[in-house]
Amino acid sequence: MMARRQSSLAVVFSWILAVFSACLASLLCCRGSTTAHAFLAAWPADRTWGSTAFHGPLRALSFGAGETGTFAGDHLRSPLQALLGFSSSAVALASAAVAAAAVGRGSAGAQGRPSRWYGCLSQLRPRLGLRRASPAAVIETAPVWEKGVLPPIWVVNLDQSPDRWAQSCEEFATQSIKVVRWPATYGKFLSEDELKEKATWAARYFCTPGMVGCFCSHRGIWQEMAAKNIPCVIVLEDDVIPYENFSENVATLQTELEALEDGWDVCLLGAIGCINPDKEKFYMRFYELGPGGGRPCPKGSSTRTLSDHLFVPHRPAGTHAYMISLKGARKLVERFPKARYHVDLAAWGVSHLKLVASNPFLATQRFDEGAESTVAKGGSATERFMSWAWKASGLTTIARSGGLTNPSWAWRTPIFALPVPWQKWPARVKQVSLGPFTSVLIMLFTAGLALRSPTWIGGGFAYLAVMSSFIRFLCGTFSVRVFVVEAMLSAFFVFWGCTGRGPAQLLQPLISKIL
Repeated sequence: MMARRQSSLAVVFSWILAVFSACLASLLCCRGSTTAHAFLAAWPADRTWGSTAFHGPLRALSFGAGETGTFAGDHLRSPLQALLGFSSSAVALASAAVAAAAVGRGSAGAQGRPSRWYGCLSQLRPRLGLRRASPAAVIETAPVWEKGVLPPIWVVNLDQSPDRWAQSCEEFATQSIKVVRWPATYGKFLSEDELKEKATWAARYFCTPGMVGCFCSHRGIWQEMAAKNIPCVIVLEDDVIPYENFSENVATLQTELEALEDGWDVCLLGAIGCINPDKEKFYMRFYELGPGGGRPCPKGSSTRTLSDHLFVPHRPAGTHAYMISLKGARKLVERFPKARYHVDLAAWGVSHLKLVASNPFLATQRFDEGAESTVAKGGSATERFMSWAWKASGLTTIARSGGLTNPSWAWRTPIFALPVPWQKWPARVKQVSLGPFTSVLIMLFTAGLALRSPTWIGGGFAYLAVMSSFIRFLCGTFSVRVFVVEAMLSAFFVFWGCTGRGPAQLLQPLISKIL
């Protein structure tokens, strides 16, 4: 971050020096130099930082150059004036080069070590009243995509799943859409050294290999975009099903995304969870109790709608179909230097990420029994004996309202993993699925209501406080306020159950004083 700010400051000073030198050269040499004119003509216009950093000073130098490109030395009044003219031109070119190099340095992030003269410039900044500019603003001058051209489509696929890649190619071949395979990371094959390099400590002991591998796969795409300055990419997973007119609908989204005043980082083409495009229903907020990271409505609006086909989702999940910009890729790479928890819950929970979604969605995910996810594995006896808790509590209805056509798929989704002592990766972690995790909570509350025992209800709130806080810690969305509220509710019900003093007994002295 420091390197980016310092490089932006270098751009400002280099531009000031370049413009001053260019003006001086223009006054001394009535006509521009053939060197600058030829350099401007030869410089590739498709270079973003080149077009912004070089063309201005060079046009100032060559505004009067004739077709022959001569120096027109006849117009110079003295050899000294000629010498000053050539010197000013050289200074202008060098300053422009420094500005361009500084922009390139800033766009690459804080990987290089800033030199000493950057520190000198930063000390002069407050005295000159200069405001620190973001180098990303310079890069954003380039269009995110070419009009009428579909962004590249990358499909995440494991080497161990060639049949799924073939199925994805068939899906897009029906619409004449070209896709590129992105080799996914197989979490089970990571060595201990690779695991330490690519995953956080918490992820190594409390996440499954599928969670770590999925995160590394998507983060690799973000890194590739940031390293090669790829403006935009459509990322799909190999179990995605595109809807009809996929290309035409993406073109419509491109037009509306360009019209957004605040810009965008990620546009979800498919998602599950709290994804109502108008107003989120109250009972859907229970989904947010686990991962947290809900998003408010757009400023000045009571709904989530941004345009005819765009809205701000409250708390989405799923990375099976999304479009990401270069700016969004850089934000996520900087926010997540290593893999942690589920990639969708972690990435889409970043508050400063400008996340929007398509309305309607352009793709969905295979949730049928035959299409087993690489993260959520097959069913178990626990599901057969405990799935009644979901149906009785209404969680099945919530899952279907959130876009899950097959609640059994959600039941098998890992919520976290428990470490096993004296075992090596990947055998040292055992999966805890979403179904059993939530069923225990439901049974605690059900027992409290059936037995009329506040203690059991307090135990349910204690279980919710500990587990939800742990999940939010892994996800990076931990909230002290939510933890305190849940802990206070737990303490209140446990106190009520142990002492027999409920709300009526506690409020009786206050009511008697008022009356």
